[in-house]
Amino acid sequence: MEGNGKSIHITGKKTDVSLDPVTGRLRISHSGVKWEWAADYEPGFCTAEGNRLHFSDALEQEYIRRETGLGQEIVSRYSRFPGEKEISFETRIWLEEASEALHLEFLPVTGKERMAHICWPGPMAFDEARADWQTLLPLRQGLLIPNDWPSPLGRLPFGGRFGTADAYLPWFGQIREGEGYLLVCDTPANAGYEVFQREGGPTRVGIWLESSLGEMTARRFRLLLFSGCTYTDLCKAYRRIVREEGRLVTLEEKAVRLPSVRTLAGCSFLHKSVKTHVDPQSRFFDPEQPGKNDHLTPFADHAAHVRELTQAGAGPLYVHVDGWAQAGYDNCHPDACSVCGEAGGPEGLLDLMAAVHEGGGLLGLHDQYRDFYHHAPSYDPDLACQNPDGSLPGHAMWAGGPQNYLCTTQAGYFLRRNLARIGEAGIHPDCSYLDVFTCNEGDECANPRHRMTREDSYRLRCRSFFYLASQGILSSSEEVNDWAAGVQIFCHYAPYEFMMNPPGAPQPGLPVPLFNLVYHDCVIQPWMMEKTPEGGDYMLYALLNAGAPYLERDPAYPNIDGAFGGGEEMTLRERIRRCRTVSDLQRETVFAEMLLHEFVDGDPHRQRTLFSNGWEVRVNTREDTWEIWRDGSCVKSSSAQETEKGGE
Repeated sequence: MEGNGKSIHITGKKTDVSLDPVTGRLRISHSGVKWEWAADYEPGFCTAEGNRLHFSDALEQEYIRRETGLGQEIVSRYSRFPGEKEISFETRIWLEEASEALHLEFLPVTGKERMAHICWPGPMAFDEARADWQTLLPLRQGLLIPNDWPSPLGRLPFGGRFGTADAYLPWFGQIREGEGYLLVCDTPANAGYEVFQREGGPTRVGIWLESSLGEMTARRFRLLLFSGCTYTDLCKAYRRIVREEGRLVTLEEKAVRLPSVRTLAGCSFLHKSVKTHVDPQSRFFDPEQPGKNDHLTPFADHAAHVRELTQAGAGPLYVHVDGWAQAGYDNCHPDACSVCGEAGGPEGLLDLMAAVHEGGGLLGLHDQYRDFYHHAPSYDPDLACQNPDGSLPGHAMWAGGPQNYLCTTQAGYFLRRNLARIGEAGIHPDCSYLDVFTCNEGDECANPRHRMTREDSYRLRCRSFFYLASQGILSSSEEVNDWAAGVQIFCHYAPYEFMMNPPGAPQPGLPVPLFNLVYHDCVIQPWMMEKTPEGGDYMLYALLNAGAPYLERDPAYPNIDGAFGGGEEMTLRERIRRCRTVSDLQRETVFAEMLLHEFVDGDPHRQRTLFSNGWEVRVNTREDTWEIWRDGSCVKSSSAQETEKGGE
């Protein structure tokens, strides 16, 4: 037992770890390279009433260093806090002998309901304003922030929460002059990262933990240390973890169960809408121009358009259909179980599906099992997510007006019912898009009849994807995420953060495909193909990521989800040519691991990706040029395509 104020040490073959019991700060040396928590960080937590306490406030503290069968560890025990005598907890910091991973665990003992928010583990000191000091965030597809970057990141929509669009992956990392670390959250359901920045200055990243249904639970992390590394190395280390845990399920494996995965590969994507109705209580209702609140495009019009595109040489298409149900887009969910009559009814939808199939493509229907609209015939407040105080969270932002959130314990039942009902009308979709599941946080519900943690919610969302697979239906959702990658087939998009910001907005860092370096061969991701008002070309990023191209993407809401408009207009022939280039590459690489992404010679405008089957993409975002290579030879390029275009 130790507790005399001296640092406590544990050691491995390459790693030395010390804990200062006075400050609670951790210092690590790996292969002679030192890392330590920031000097102004104090481990602390907030109580249920919002009172802030530090670990060092505990009137009783105990520190134990010991050897176990797995390695060496430091156990710290804290109890008898001023005004909070019932709170006690432990931290366990142990160095795994086999891997030299450093495990960090927070273990509540008593007073679990009294702890609401914890800031631990601490942020690393990372204070030199240098370009070769880099922070890697899992924000959407991925973000690299040099430590001298001029523009701060700004507010994150989900507060950095793991499992949302703020964090496709449950980790972050930092690299300085080729030495780096990766902090992996093994219990990500009620946790996230917090970024500390100042303009033109360094970036620190810390962790926050929140209670689950009013009670703090055990939390676990692992810290991996690297020498001579790049961000690709960090991603590959995490991919190995996913594989070791049995969670890496590739598209090739998924295609064994669902052969239509191979049909989807190489499709160009169309996002189309049938019926729109905006409720007067919705944020998007326009009282000045009421004609904008209702819109209808019959199935027959979409079918004719699909046939025109096929005739024009667009190749196979994946057609996503919004607003196909009677109530219209984002209305009356979870009751999307009858086809819009005025748009042509089941017969019209079947003809649209036939048009898609004639061209060798697939059709998918938008659906929603989170937003629980008050106007839905099935609405019952007893099925909605309930806060511990009995209130029901909700809002009236989207087209359908007032809503709460459907408890995910009920989602699967409504999904099965709806598929059965439209099946009776002869509608058997190829694909089903379960909106927001992979973008928004998992929900919690304190209703004793269907109590649910956030971790339960993620598991139940995956169960809906599994059900779709059992019916031969390819599952899609809004974005991608680590917790869904083992079962999800494709998504609406998986963009870089800058693509979600208005044109001309300052970029928060450099876009890097962290998610695809882990999961490229596991989830199909379509990419926007616009030419931006500033002269950029999103096609370059579609090629770099060897994803599917959007031939047409009609926005569900204006100025939402990267739908800002105003870019360069292109002819249909040019759009098809560009999409066929991207879709041809995607067909060749869909089952291939992305082995590498790099900035060539450190130039952020010159980027290169390499795939496990020998395909390679090189782009120059300054000059808007690209090249596609195979086994060391250039097989296609923007310059060659322009020459072909000029000869037509």
